[in-house]
Amino acid sequence: MSRKIQVEDQLAFQLAGDVQMSPAGDRVAFIVKKTDKEKNSYQTAIYMGASGKEPVRFTGGESDVSPRFSPDGSQLAFISRRSGQAQVWVMSVLGGEARQLTKVQGGVGEFAWAPDGGRIAFTAMLKGDGIQPEVKEEKEEDLLKKHTKHVKVITELVHKMDGEGYYTERRPCICVTTLAEDAQPTQLTKPPYQLHELSWTPDGKQILFTGRLGEDYDREAFEEMVYAIPAEGGEAKALTPTGMSCGGAAVSPDGTAIALFANRSEEMGYDNTGIFLLPIGGGELKRVAAHFDRPFGNAGIQDMPAPGGGKLYFSQDGKSLFTIASIDGSTQLVRVDIAEDKVTVLTSGDRLIYAYSLDARCRKAAFGIADYTSPSNIYSRDVKEGTEERLTNLNSALLAELELSVPERFTTTSPDGTKVDSWLVKPYGFDASKQYPAVLSVHGGPMGMYATSFFFEFQLLAAEGYAVVYCNPRGSLGYGEAHCMAIQKEWGNKDYADVMAALDQAIADNAWIDTRRLGITGGSYGGFMTNWAVGHTDRFAAAVTGRSICDWRAMTGTGDGGPFWFKKTAGVPHWVDDVWYKQQSPITYVENVKTPILIEHQEGDLRCPLEQGQIWFSAIKHLGKAPVRFVTYPDEFHGMNRTGKPWNRIHRLTEITSWFNQYLKAV
Repeated sequence: MSRKIQVEDQLAFQLAGDVQMSPAGDRVAFIVKKTDKEKNSYQTAIYMGASGKEPVRFTGGESDVSPRFSPDGSQLAFISRRSGQAQVWVMSVLGGEARQLTKVQGGVGEFAWAPDGGRIAFTAMLKGDGIQPEVKEEKEEDLLKKHTKHVKVITELVHKMDGEGYYTERRPCICVTTLAEDAQPTQLTKPPYQLHELSWTPDGKQILFTGRLGEDYDREAFEEMVYAIPAEGGEAKALTPTGMSCGGAAVSPDGTAIALFANRSEEMGYDNTGIFLLPIGGGELKRVAAHFDRPFGNAGIQDMPAPGGGKLYFSQDGKSLFTIASIDGSTQLVRVDIAEDKVTVLTSGDRLIYAYSLDARCRKAAFGIADYTSPSNIYSRDVKEGTEERLTNLNSALLAELELSVPERFTTTSPDGTKVDSWLVKPYGFDASKQYPAVLSVHGGPMGMYATSFFFEFQLLAAEGYAVVYCNPRGSLGYGEAHCMAIQKEWGNKDYADVMAALDQAIADNAWIDTRRLGITGGSYGGFMTNWAVGHTDRFAAAVTGRSICDWRAMTGTGDGGPFWFKKTAGVPHWVDDVWYKQQSPITYVENVKTPILIEHQEGDLRCPLEQGQIWFSAIKHLGKAPVRFVTYPDEFHGMNRTGKPWNRIHRLTEITSWFNQYLKAV
């Protein structure tokens, strides 16, 4: 007998991802993430699978991540905290005991095997004193330093990042080590830069990485470049030009060219992520398949994201590239034929590929896939034949208990004729003869997309008796560059028309939606849109705004984006001309707010800082025209609804459903 989903069911789901296909295509390694309800945390372990076999747990730790096969496929390296800090461990793919490879104070962020399999490059969180041996606790004898260690001294323009916190003197530095028992790592770079995405040239002589070096590193931190540094030590060389934000570099098998992802810096992420080629020594970027009007990579938005991952893969002959692309609400594996300048979509269907990997010959692929009724499973695919095999059956027992509402897709036409991809989730136990309240949900970003995948919050609202309407308005990725760039400099106009048109279309097509009982919700940009809506219409009987924006003047000085946002005004700051800032800020229209509104915010949010919620709450409370409730979560970043502490996520969902129940079921 099936039942409706309950809020604490979220704690029971297992999520698999960061999938890695072995070089020979005979094994698949991946992470499984589980919730530890008692510890209010998550556990991650590495599993190993193969065609026709049930995957088995491969590592015994509780924090094992980032599985990576050696080039010959005989060993698996991974990152674990079993020694106390995140370090690289290595073990045979046949099993046995894992051996700790790195023992660096500060821990390791990421790593990459050298082509010869005898070395590993990694990023270590180091201070100016360089590589120090791992110790469980650093003892500070100087009493002043000991008791003021949490004091922040800030000199950099970009000095924090949501999800990471404020930057400390420890920064990611590139190091190289052999696999010998007594190996001493070599440090190649020094602080204060932020470096990531390591890869090797085929000859093993250079390491490529992404970041921003030089005197302007903190002013242009969001315009990343690809660099090469000798593996034996030396100066790093910039390979990509300014004006483009680049990353994800992969070197062709013959070592002559580099493929990478890039966006135009001036477009602030609203343009399609493209694939570019350049000579191994650097030079002019040449775009591949510029006609393909969809972004490469995964732009899908989920509230139960499994560990992602994926990169660019060159075919053995160097003539093609493999990656994924975001296409009209789904993500699919694609092959890019370089000489023909052609993109071939290799997979299809209503699903989201959130993690992927290919073997050395690009003949077999492994995926992490979500769809409407399942948040996570691992699949393998024969790339040439197009046949697939599901390797896991995660959450099958739980899903068999639940009555889920499969989203129904429809197309909305905005007043100016724009077509918008939209969905409707019907309430649990739907009866067309009854009237139901409906909630309009707006996604974050806005440069992302609701996808053809499982969304726990929508299923929970449906179980509570609500219809849920959602769409990908202008500003969303995955529908062409013009669709996304349409709102680059102005939110709350074309995008607002799109989301309201989706709601109107749903109402017109479904007479059972009670127009007296409409709600609106969203987080981040979706929170901005919720704030904007209640300042521009009284149609909604209740609203829930999460980690939102209400005042752009404050955002440019307090968010981790900081002055980056000045690009929206052609570089004009608010102290010179604040017309745009006032027009674009929901706080300007707060006098109009009469809708009961729940505000939820994270106290450690560095993307849309807590003060945004405080400003919005104080103004609404002061005016006294609408009921308002303000809930904040300590020690949580911007993405709490996706990756925060398990019980905080449950509390948030309970607050949302309780608020809507109070104001939408009482009418």
